[in-house]
This record gives sequence, structure tokens and C-alpha cells, in this order.
Amino acid sequence: MQAMTAIQPALGRRGHRHHRLILAIHFQFPTTSSSSSPDKNRRNYHYYSNHHHRHRPASSSSSSLESLSTLLLPSCSRHYDDDRGENNNCCQRNYNAHSYRVHGQQQQQQLLHNYRNHAVILYNVPTFSVSKSSSGSSSSSRSRQCRLFSTAPPNKQNDVCSSNNDNNNISSNKSSILSKEAATASIDYPTSDRFWALPPAIAIHLAIGSVYVYSMWSPGMSKTLGVIAAAPSDWTHSALLPVFSTSAIVLGLTTSSLGAWVERVGPRTAGMVGSAFWSAALVTTAAGVETQCLPLVYAGYGLLGGVGWGLMYLTPVTSAMKWFPDRRGLATGIALSAFGAGAALAPSVIHALVDTFAVAPHYIGDCMLTATSGSSAELVELTTLSDGSQVVASNSPVGEPGTPVVIATEADIAKSSSGLTTGPGVYAIGTGDTGIAKAMASLGILYGMLGAVGSRFMQIPHPDWKPEQMQDGTNVVRKDDDGDRNKVSKPSTNNAPAMPEPSNDNNNIGLPASYVTTNTTQFPLLWLSVFGNATGGLALLSSSKLMLTDIFAGVAPEMVTPAFTTGYVSALGIGMALGRFGWSAISDGLGRQNTFAVFGLGIPIVGLAPYLCHAVVDMTSLRGVDAGGVDGMVMGGGEVWPYLMTFYGGSVLAITFYGGIFSVLPAYIADLFGQKHAGAIHGKALTAWASSAVAGPMGLAYLRSYSYDNAMQDLLHTVEAHDASALDRSFGVSISDTEGIQKLVDAKTLTIEKLLELAPPGTVDPTPFLYDTTCYLAAALMSVAALSNLAIRPLDLSKELKKMETLQKIKA
Repeated sequence: MQAMTAIQPALGRRGHRHHRLILAIHFQFPTTSSSSSPDKNRRNYHYYSNHHHRHRPASSSSSSLESLSTLLLPSCSRHYDDDRGENNNCCQRNYNAHSYRVHGQQQQQQLLHNYRNHAVILYNVPTFSVSKSSSGSSSSSRSRQCRLFSTAPPNKQNDVCSSNNDNNNISSNKSSILSKEAATASIDYPTSDRFWALPPAIAIHLAIGSVYVYSMWSPGMSKTLGVIAAAPSDWTHSALLPVFSTSAIVLGLTTSSLGAWVERVGPRTAGMVGSAFWSAALVTTAAGVETQCLPLVYAGYGLLGGVGWGLMYLTPVTSAMKWFPDRRGLATGIALSAFGAGAALAPSVIHALVDTFAVAPHYIGDCMLTATSGSSAELVELTTLSDGSQVVASNSPVGEPGTPVVIATEADIAKSSSGLTTGPGVYAIGTGDTGIAKAMASLGILYGMLGAVGSRFMQIPHPDWKPEQMQDGTNVVRKDDDGDRNKVSKPSTNNAPAMPEPSNDNNNIGLPASYVTTNTTQFPLLWLSVFGNATGGLALLSSSKLMLTDIFAGVAPEMVTPAFTTGYVSALGIGMALGRFGWSAISDGLGRQNTFAVFGLGIPIVGLAPYLCHAVVDMTSLRGVDAGGVDGMVMGGGEVWPYLMTFYGGSVLAITFYGGIFSVLPAYIADLFGQKHAGAIHGKALTAWASSAVAGPMGLAYLRSYSYDNAMQDLLHTVEAHDASALDRSFGVSISDTEGIQKLVDAKTLTIEKLLELAPPGTVDPTPFLYDTTCYLAAALMSVAALSNLAIRPLDLSKELKKMETLQKIKA
């Protein structure tokens, strides 16, 4: 069988015009033996120029192949566009199956393998770049590269084509430092240096990791005007928690719709755009907080932040996996652990910035609700308006009449920074500053710069690059989730390498996302597993500071301070970072499915959390002592400290599972469906996370609000039974005036903390029980996730590829 192979070297320039060189070589392939020397079958070769087209005699020099760079198929005409500098292919279908890199010093190594009607050719030849100056002198540079192609018999030559554009040589003419070409390393990039590609990815994830500490912002955003306590015009937690859900929804849409765009433009452009969006998101949100414009907050943190989150999350993950095809779990773990590290470092930075920019509100004085018995100080007289808000009364001996105010109780003081308060009493609305807006804008600029620097130095491997342990001639063994071991066989001694079966270890093999999402049962099961496991983690992350304060600040106010809750949020970030790195590395040996099964240990942690809270509160009520301070933590034969640390440690452990989900997920996807389209499939799978980000925070907001309303009703009945006139004396509303009470609640004038001041001593604070229903529901969803993961079975990739080709032929 005779085949002609056209080989085009890398191109140089003549002035502003590319000089095209095409070398054509004719070989006579033996039909009986694949080990015959290629030199014996060389007929001749011709040298052509796009300007001269002159014939040159054949040469037997062994160096004649040194000018060959790319092996093309016989009927394909690959040319270099002189005007645009782009590689173009005339073929419509791709017959390129595999690419290998061969070590050795031989310049003319040719391995021929005939089977049936196809010939497989493996060349080890260097690239040869030619550049000519105006004086006619030339210079050249070489780099070794080889590829494996299959060719069809003469009667099928019209169907044969060249390799994918993704596998084309990267042009040496790089138009921009942010282009994909500029970010692509050379094909001979040392394997030992691939770890240097990770620091830029880490920088990007450090910048975007702060998106998870939304709970550091939301408590202050709910008290923008009142500062110490929520003012009537301040936003509620139910209005603020969906902001995080909106951001997560946009994240899912971004990763799903822009995954292919990220692959096309490269990591530098995608990362730079994502950094700009994230920076603009924080600055826009800060403007919304400063102007009390909630739609602006949703547009900033929700919309712009979601786009930036998606791009800054997806870009480093896919790039890291390309550098570590042999250790995908480790690669994603290193990259995503920086995401968790960003969430761990951000709370301390945010807390410091907020304290720096915060301004204490004007303290007017004590009032009847907060005054201690025996106090001789004059009290502020208040008037309740028709909308439920309160102002300084005209006959008040203290304060400017008509001044809008908020009342801060001991519980409110315990939740606020010590530098912002004088003590329980009346504070003027609008005279202080939480520092949230200024701190958020500052971080927006800082994170934008950090992400931009990381994006500038992002790097991806050449499409044909492989680590040394996965190159031809090396055994690469990987244990799959089902326990089987796949081995890439060594080439035979007769220089005719065995053709490896398509495996999930090959970067160029994989099922398309459209096929995976519509024709496999593994994808919906994986989707459910991600959704169920992530819901509880997101509910905790979105309101962790508020949750810890609500549960334990009432029983240990001197211990559960704002600084302590900030440390708790940081600990969750550290747990997420450790989980992303640790579980991904463990999954390389334990298996992805088994690692996901371990995450089921979070079910009892979440499900038993309410019992822990009830135990602490029950001891408080049985002991009947003041729980403030370290000395007051001994209650009913036990101590608050062990219960607090159990809750603390259990939630950190549960968050390691949450972090592990997303560092193991990319490798899990690559193991199931192949690496080639893993990025696009990953984007589709992240819609499960986006759904859990809606179900988690918004579900928590709804259930907390429902539990809060029920607790308020119970306390009202308690106050009515104890002193029916107490509510009228403090708020000017009768206990029987349902409409008036509802106005007080809507204006945030009447809260659980204020009703407890009117309730009899020993009344149990219901605040720690506001999260019981949320925990039970999260545990149920995590159980569904565990069962879904156990139902996943490994795919036979070769079989699925053939099935996909059959379906495509039927549709055609």
C-alpha cells in the first residue's frame, strides 16, 4: 500500500509575510511485515516553495527528516495561512486516535504497524523553525516532538483527516500574553517543573475563597443603620441569605455555559475576566450597603460575584488537572485547598477591616426595658409610631425628641463588638457605621489585584505533553474505583508498539458532556450525591457566625464573643482547605466512590446537633444560674465548654467532607467519563451545587423564620401569663392587639431578646432551637446522597464510545 505523507515544519517570517514550506515524502509500506526498515522503502522526496515550486533531487542524508515537524495523513492538505497565521485543515473528520512522546536520540525512528486496511505510523522527529531576514540569512531552532496517526487505505482517503485543532502545534507568534498560546508550555516541559504551574492557581483561589465567608458580612448588613441592633429600615436575615444563593445560581450557570469558552480562550483570559467580575462584585455590593439599596447588593454579590466565582473556580481546577493526569485527585486538592485557605484567612482580615472602619453610634441613655433595679439615672422616654418604630418622646428628660432609636439589650450587646457599645440602652439610628461597606470595597480592590496577578502567570501543558511516568515505554498503573488495575503496556522489542485500549487515563479520551448528561445513569446519580452532600455544608457556611451566636451566645456570652465567632468561621475555612487537599489525595488510593461514601459520616454529625443544643439549654434551665462568664459554665453537673467544642469540632469535620466533595468531584468525573471533556462535564455537575446553594441557605432562612415566628408566639403567651401590662408599658401596645404586635415585629422593635426581658426569670431562650428543623432536613438529604453514590457503577469507556458512534451514525 502506497501512501503519501505531507509534513509541514514550523514557520518563520519574511518581513510581515509568513513563508510556507511543504515537504512531501513518498513511502512504500510493506503489507506483510511492519518491521521492515523505512529507509529501504524511501522513494524520493520533493521540496516545494509557495513562491518557486522548484524540484529538488532526492537526498539519502539521514538528516533530511530533521526539518519535519508534523505528520499528516496522505489525503489531507494542511497549509499555513499567510495572512492570518492560522493552521487550517481541509478534513472534516478526525482519525487521530492517540499521541505519544518518544525518548531517544535517533533522528529517523519510524515504527510501522499494519493491521487490516489501516497503517499506524509513529515518527520521532524534531520541529524545525525557519526564519529569514531581509539579508537572506536564516536561523533555526529545534524541539523534539512525535505523533501517532492512523491512515486509511486509498479507497478511503477522502474520509481521512488530520488531528484536532486542540492538538495542533502552538504557533510561535503569540499575539497576547493573555492568549491561550502564550499560556501553553512547550511540549518538552520538564515533569519535575509542573508544580510551578500551581502557585498562580493558588493565588486565584485565595482571592475567590472569601466568597464562602458571606456569614461575616450578613450580620453587619442586617444592622447597617442601627449598628448595635436592627433598625426598622434594616434588612432582615431572610432578605440577605438569598444573596448567597443568587451568587451560587449564577456560578452554576457560568460553569455550565462558559466551560467551553474557558477551554477556548485559555486560563489567563478567563482568570483575568473572572478577577474583574469578582472585584466589581464586592465594590458594587459595598455601594449597595452604603446606600441601603438591596437590588444593588443582589446585582453585586449575586450576579457579578457569581460570574467571577464561576470563572475563578473553574479555570485553576481544569488547568491543574491537565498538569497532573496521573494524580488528578492530588492536583485538584492542591488547587482547591487554596480555595479553602482563602475562606480561612478572609474572616480575620474582614474582622480587622470592619473594626478599623466601624464607628460607634450615639448612646442616648437607659430606658425602662433595659434599666436595672435600683438605678437612679433618668430614663429615656420613648414613643411608638404607627409603623411600629420608636422615637424619643417629646416629654423625655433625656435625648432629642423625635430622634429615631433602637433599644439594645444585654443579648444584643453580647453579639456586637465591644468597641461599639456603651452598654444596654437606647442608641440613635444612623449615627454609627458598621464598617461593612468600606471593608468590602477595600477587599474588592485587593482581591481583584491578587486574582489578576495569578491569572497573568497561569500556564497549561501542551496538548501532547505527558508526565514522564505516563510516556510511552513506561508502565503506568492506576487503581480504579472498582478495584481493577489498568496498565499501559510496554512497547514490544520489534519496535511495533501495542495499541492501548481507550482508557480514562488518556487526556485525549472521554465522553462528551451532551452524551454523558443524556445517555448515562451515572451522571444523575452523581448529581444527586453532590446535591445532597452540599446542602448541609452550604447552609452552615452561609450563616455559620449567626448560627454559633444564636446557639451559644446566650449560655456563654463572655466566651462566644465576636472574635470567637470570627475564629469559628476561620476554622471552618481551614477545615474546608484540609478537606479539599486531604480527601482528594486520599481518593487517589481509596477510590473516588469510596471517598464519597466516607462523607456519609456527616449524617450523624448534622442530625444529632439539635440534641447537643437542647442538652446545653436544659442544663441552664435546671441549674437556674447566670450562664455568663467562665465560672458560670458549670451547669447541671456538666460544663458548657465540652458541648461547645463538640459542636465546634463536629461542624469543622463536616465541612472537611463538604470541601472534599468538590476536590474529589473533578477526578471522579474523569474516572467515570474520561478526561477529554471532564471540564465541560464538571460544569454541568456544578449545577447540583448551585441547586444545593439555593436549597441550603434559602431553606435555612425559611425554616429559621418559621421557627422564629413560633418562638415569638410562645414567648408572647408567656409574657401575657406573667404580666399582661408589661408589653403596654414598654411598647405602648396591648397584648391583645395582634395587628399592633405584628407591626412591632415587622419593624424589629419587638424581638425575642426584648420579650425575654419581659418574661419571668428562668424562661428558656428559644433562639438555640431555631435550627432544629434545618439540621433534620439536611441529614435526610445527605442520606439520599449516600445512597445515590453507592448506586453508581463504573463505565466501560470503550463500549460507551462505540455506542456513541453508533448513535451518531443513526442520527446522521
